[in-house]
Amino acid sequence: MVDNTIKIGVLFSQSGPMAVTETAHIQGVLLACEELNAQGGVGGRLIEPVIVNPDGSDQRYDRMATELLLKQGINAIFGCCLSTSRKAVLPIVERYNGILFYPSVYEGFEYSPNVIYGGAVPNQVIVPLLEYLFAHHGKRIALFGSDTLYAREINRIVNEFLSDSGGTVVEEIYFPFGTPLARFEPALKRAVASGADAIMSTVVGEDGVLLYEAFHGVERGGQDIPIASLTTTESELSKMSPGARAGHLSALPYFGTLDNPQNRAFVAAFQKRYGEQKTPGTYTEVCYTLVHIYADAVRQCGETDSDSILPILTSAVFKGPSGDKSIDLDTNHFTQRPLIGRANMSGDFDIVWRSNAPIRADPYLVAYDRSLSR
Repeated sequence: MVDNTIKIGVLFSQSGPMAVTETAHIQGVLLACEELNAQGGVGGRLIEPVIVNPDGSDQRYDRMATELLLKQGINAIFGCCLSTSRKAVLPIVERYNGILFYPSVYEGFEYSPNVIYGGAVPNQVIVPLLEYLFAHHGKRIALFGSDTLYAREINRIVNEFLSDSGGTVVEEIYFPFGTPLARFEPALKRAVASGADAIMSTVVGEDGVLLYEAFHGVERGGQDIPIASLTTTESELSKMSPGARAGHLSALPYFGTLDNPQNRAFVAAFQKRYGEQKTPGTYTEVCYTLVHIYADAVRQCGETDSDSILPILTSAVFKGPSGDKSIDLDTNHFTQRPLIGRANMSGDFDIVWRSNAPIRADPYLVAYDRSLSR
């Protein structure tokens, strides 16, 4: 009997400290699956998402990835947000020759032939964000991060760029998951008192919401000293009070306010599925794009095994909500056109800067001059 479905693994936490972010990932996967299935599926086969919940545990990511690949017979997994989760899953995917579609911004310094990296890497977002801060706010930067591999690696890179560009780190602090709002306030007050021109944040998930709320209670707001984030999207903004989110900056490859035909259709479909008051962010858009790229590869080769699909994926191009997205053959990373948005009271981003051209991923920063001086 021929199976008339194509099963894909959906490996994101729906509970725990990263739930707000990883739920946005799931929304993108489901939206793409429903869209493809409404069109008759892929080669007449419907896509069946198999959703599991690791509950924020790297050990459960490891175990559930193994179960998806071996017990469920699934080759493609859309999953992981935190870098420690990805690193827990990576050897499993390589050992059993699966494909991990990884949708999150991350620190770079990694390559696997079995991973398609959909999120931005440092050269695509850190450099534009620091240049914007230097031009519009100043070079005295406070670094606030969740106590994660991602935050520490990103801030190591930021320290190098600042050191080579005449900038100063006035504060560098890491917060464990579950830090209460009251614990953020003293650190924010110190950053303001030290003369910080901006707070660069790699605080993620639910804790990011609390950071912004805490800053709203500090004497100066986002218009004077912005929080400049590489991780805060519309999903996190939706959980903040209007005053807490307004005026802050994010550097990302996608915002829901992009004006092009593909994005207008995407936003309309998202709001029909999840509510008219909601706006999709980059976590949703990347997963949506990755599922479509996977479906196109299956359609082209007529197979779902990794050896058939990977050669097609590593040179794939998709015209999606953020424009043309292509996967670099040498790195398995997306070429991205970065944007900088300023959050408004409504919970959307007003785009204040956009790259003139797409930026090729340089995950090992081998070709980058770390000086941002003009």
